[in-house]
Amino acid sequence: MSHSIISFEKQMFISHEHPSLTGHFPNNPIVPGVVILDQVIRKWQEKTRRSIKHISNTKFIQLLRADIQCTIFYNKAINDKTINFQIVDNAQTVIAKGSFSYE
Repeated sequence: MSHSIISFEKQMFISHEHPSLTGHFPNNPIVPGVVILDQVIRKWQEKTRRSIKHISNTKFIQLLRADIQCTIFYNKAINDKTINFQIVDNAQTVIAKGSFSYE
């Protein structure tokens, strides 16, 4: 059985009503990195039905505020079990990037 995964993209939107934002800089909420990574993982698993084994090399480049539409780009890396991801907002600003391995 092939483990080949095609590259794809998924939309990401974190509402200002997300429960993590109430205490995270009130009146000027910034989406925590763990919430962003949770979206990366969830959307990957929804599309592929595969589990993520290890996240590595994640860099948060720009702050993400609530209610900003973003796109997560998933791209197959050199080997068959590593995926690179990049999160970009509608202004084409890179919010975060990294890679993960999957089972």
